[in-house]
Amino acid sequence: GRRLFERCGKPAFVTLGPEGILVFDRQGIARAPGVRVEGEIDIVGAGDSATAGIVTALCAGASPAEAALVGNLVASITIQQIGTTGTATREEALARLEAIR
Repeated sequence: GRRLFERCGKPAFVTLGPEGILVFDRQGIARAPGVRVEGEIDIVGAGDSATAGIVTALCAGASPAEAALVGNLVASITIQQIGTTGTATREEALARLEAIR
C-alpha cells in the first residue's frame, strides 16, 4: 500500500477482510476497523462492495479514512445477503454506523 501511494501519489486502500481496511495517504497510514456481523455470511463480492462504498464516499467529498469506514459499512451489509449479489442503501449504511457507535 505504501509503495503504491508513493508511486501514484493517490490514496491506496488495502482490504484486510474482517480486520478492516488500511489507508495509505498524505496523512500516513490509518486503519478503518472491520464491522463485525453475526450470523451466516456470504463473502462473495465483499471486496467489490467495499470498493463501491469507498469510491462513492470519495466522490461525495469524504476523506480517505472516512471512505474506508463507508466501504466497511457497505461490505458488512452485503455479506449478510446470502446467495445473491448484495446491495446496501444509504439508510442501511447509516443504520449500521449508528449500531456500531
